[in-house]
Amino acid sequence: MKVAILGAGAAGSAMAAIASSRGHEVTLWSPRGGGTRHLVEGIKTRGLLKGSWKLRIAADIGRALDGAEVVIVALPGDVLPQFLPRMAATLMGHPEVLLAPPGALAPLVLHGLLASRGVSLRVGALPVPPVAARRDGDGAIHITAVRPRIWAGALPVPAMPRIAETLGALFGLPVEPLADALAAGLAEPTPLIGAARLLAPASVAQSMGRLLLGLAAERDALAQACGRGQIPSIAAMVTEQGGLPEALPPLTEIGAGLAFLDALGRATRQPTPLATAALQMLEGSTGQSFSPHPVMRELDAESLARLLG
Repeated sequence: MKVAILGAGAAGSAMAAIASSRGHEVTLWSPRGGGTRHLVEGIKTRGLLKGSWKLRIAADIGRALDGAEVVIVALPGDVLPQFLPRMAATLMGHPEVLLAPPGALAPLVLHGLLASRGVSLRVGALPVPPVAARRDGDGAIHITAVRPRIWAGALPVPAMPRIAETLGALFGLPVEPLADALAAGLAEPTPLIGAARLLAPASVAQSMGRLLLGLAAERDALAQACGRGQIPSIAAMVTEQGGLPEALPPLTEIGAGLAFLDALGRATRQPTPLATAALQMLEGSTGQSFSPHPVMRELDAESLARLLG
């Protein structure tokens, strides 16, 4: 398949390498160019996948998307509301689009943007990429973990079998279907892990783990309130990526994730006291505002009500 990967961070680059190693024709594009500055015609990986893999490096998003049968968006969830209109205006044909991560309800935003052009595409939402990776000093990608399965939701929901088939072909892993794109957004663990790591007092033993489990319990209760009870546990997601990530995610990504839970809690009248307090602490200590959530702001009340049933 012809695959375009938008976002050349460690995760996007690792997915590009794995897809290339499986014989797919992969184009990698970096919005700022930093993730591809070390690359000429291929990418070097070490760790669980060793070798050099052929890639095409695109100079702009139009060239990246040209002829793509599958588009993987591997950008932080907090930037998706600003990025998706640009991508939607550039997409040609009918590729499948996979968002990894889904950025809360970003698949619905993309669906609305495409519908305004009279276009309907299959969209997959992955709470986490299928691999964990880091970029070494020489620009090589060190793949530290390959998950035993891929969780994914789909929009529209009947597209899930086709999305699962595509993911299996790209990465050679079994797919664990989620109820829909909302379930995938709720399952995304990165903001919770970041909030627990940032806000738990370092002087108190096991405080980060306790805070993470508390935030995850609120998320699970919220999923139940939304009728999406079957989402993967935070313990499974952390274990399957080889433990907690080394790097703290950007504050904007943590804040956006907390704002999503807070907004969804208010919409469903399901209390999220820890997530709401964490959001307020983050805003109070940084002087930044992460509310309203940028994706929720793009959704009209009718669309949100229909999604929540």
